[in-house]
Amino acid sequence: MSEQPLPMLPMWRVDHIEPSPEMLALRAKGPIHRVRFPSGDEGWWVTGYDEAKAVLSDAAFRPSGMPPAAVTSATVILGSPGWLGSHEGSEHARLRTIVAPAFSSGRVKLLAQQVEAIAAQLFETLAAQPRPADLRHHLSFPLPAMVISALMGVPYEDHAFFAGLSDKVMTHQHESGPRSAAHLAWEELRAYIRGKMRDKRQDPDDNLLTDLLAAVDQGKATEEEAIGLAAGMLVAGHETTVAQIEFGLLAMFRHPQQRERLVGDPSLVDKAVEEILRMYPPGAGWDGIMRYPRTDVTIAGVHIPAESKVLVGLPATSFDPRHFDDPEIFDVGREEKPHLAFSYGPHYCIGVELARLELRVVFGSIFQRFPALRLAVAPEELKLRKAIITGGFEAFPVLW
Repeated sequence: MSEQPLPMLPMWRVDHIEPSPEMLALRAKGPIHRVRFPSGDEGWWVTGYDEAKAVLSDAAFRPSGMPPAAVTSATVILGSPGWLGSHEGSEHARLRTIVAPAFSSGRVKLLAQQVEAIAAQLFETLAAQPRPADLRHHLSFPLPAMVISALMGVPYEDHAFFAGLSDKVMTHQHESGPRSAAHLAWEELRAYIRGKMRDKRQDPDDNLLTDLLAAVDQGKATEEEAIGLAAGMLVAGHETTVAQIEFGLLAMFRHPQQRERLVGDPSLVDKAVEEILRMYPPGAGWDGIMRYPRTDVTIAGVHIPAESKVLVGLPATSFDPRHFDDPEIFDVGREEKPHLAFSYGPHYCIGVELARLELRVVFGSIFQRFPALRLAVAPEELKLRKAIITGGFEAFPVLW
């Protein structure tokens, strides 16, 4: 009997957003699966919630290495000084400690009024546009960039410039090497940060760049590490939130009864945000975090040889019925259980408090400002940004 062909990734979401039926069917067969990645390489895909947590918290799995498709933009920043995703152990802990204060609950709470003011300003800009208007251009793209600029201490007027570079860095590339578009954008972004850090030496204040300069002066980090940390925070903090706003709004449009529940009971906003993060996270639905076992390992009874590619499918874990009741139902009142949208273990997203703040502000107020907000096109007419790791849409035309 011939061997069955391996399941192929990616398994695209339905209508850009709903979970892939192929993914759900495969996940139902067990928590880990041998698959073929877009690069043609074979590896394993972890779709079980408990198994994903085990891999992400086990030092037997290293983070560094090539991503699932050998030509993705992750190759540009992988190994770059200060890029947290490439470090582990004491080095990762050292670098993470440097940026942690900027993303603490206390610092984020101080930003809350600024985030609300930025959102209100962007709502009014959107309202002044001819209809239909592109919500991506006027809200989902600029808001995270303006917020991260406030956190970092760079001028608001620069947000479009560095957000554009961030886009290029996170784009899947068909070319590689030092002259690729993603690599050039990454170097330009680092040069931008380097210049702003020089400015902060003359005019320090309470922000991330000033914190990083202090770390350099105290010998806790090199200048190149500090620049890499800042650039990495900017890229990660911008791209994922842009896509999450768009996926979350599309979810609300697709589930009008849940939208009405949220509008009728604004106290549900925290639960609604967590449900959006659980069921409709950024990306294509098959995305995740790559890990490489240092030695042969066994997960859920499956033997995996050393140095194999193990993709932890974070979105897939949200549909594990061992952890979530009726996981395929979108419920803004769902009793909160921890999902893995922000990863787990030592590499748990450091910007989680800021991301949640931005999402709470948007989803807690946009339907009050625009009660009749709706898509101006059929959902299937939206163009998914498949070239961008985090997804999102080329445009998001709306009426109100």
